[in-house]
Amino acid sequence: MPLVDSPDVSVVIPVYNSEAWLEDCLSSVLAQTGVTLELICVDDGSTDGSAIILQRIAEKDERVRIVTQANSGQSVGRNRGLDEAAGRYLIYLDSDDFWQGDVLSELVEYAESAHLDLLLFDSFAFRDGEVASSTWERYATYYQRSQEYRSARSGVQMLADMRDRRDYRPHVGLYLARTEFVRKVGTRFVPGIVHQDNPYTFSLLLHAERVAHVRLDFYARRIRPGSTITGLDDLRSAKGYYLSYLAMIRELGSRDLAPEVSDMVTEVVYGVFRGAQQKIAYLPLEEIDALAALDRGMDAQLVLRALRPSRSRPR
Repeated sequence: MPLVDSPDVSVVIPVYNSEAWLEDCLSSVLAQTGVTLELICVDDGSTDGSAIILQRIAEKDERVRIVTQANSGQSVGRNRGLDEAAGRYLIYLDSDDFWQGDVLSELVEYAESAHLDLLLFDSFAFRDGEVASSTWERYATYYQRSQEYRSARSGVQMLADMRDRRDYRPHVGLYLARTEFVRKVGTRFVPGIVHQDNPYTFSLLLHAERVAHVRLDFYARRIRPGSTITGLDDLRSAKGYYLSYLAMIRELGSRDLAPEVSDMVTEVVYGVFRGAQQKIAYLPLEEIDALAALDRGMDAQLVLRALRPSRSRPR
């Protein structure tokens, strides 16, 4: 299909050393029918054959657009893709994952008919390679909600309802977003961190007026050795949770939530705090001190002091 000036959907894929999975990923997007799309691939300084694969596919399909940047991480790549997007709707996909089935047009049609800011859906996980049993047990059904939340509601209400039923999943690949809404809110990914999904999805839900969810396993999540979720060290994870928590409480500070949703929203934020706390507990003192240099704001310093394990608190 040819590229149109204002496609229905902009698909943003940050790419870094993904040659083993990249063709399957892109093919699953380009196979979608009944919808116009552009595929924005942000090559984040790949050193393998990813760039060659991107170029070959782009030469065959003009809907594929390649953006190159020095290695800066997924957050920067996704922000770059957002800046480049021309579609009415925006959706993210990781370069080692893919979409199952030809249903993007159905998602767009439903989002249009219900006048949604966000349409959430689900994912199935599959094991690829030697992954620890404990990791696989955690993620085997993690991305599948227990029920459908099909009726439209505010983003805050959706967040509270899903958290109440332990169905809240912040992964940024699990929803279709109206591009105009995302840009109006001004939500951006925090640069240079992992766990970036937490503040980004949280921000969109805080501001969204109409959100719905369909119980559809559209996204195929590859659980493999060396991925972001299986290859994390404690320092990177602690940094990601810490800066995510700061972004979330700062965003939340400007909102006055109704009592019936505030407890569940607080639980979501506290979950990120606990993630930071658990990871920081394993860090040597010099690495904890290094976190303080990431943000010199008074609120940031108070948060870090609360996160420090008792062994590292000054006497």
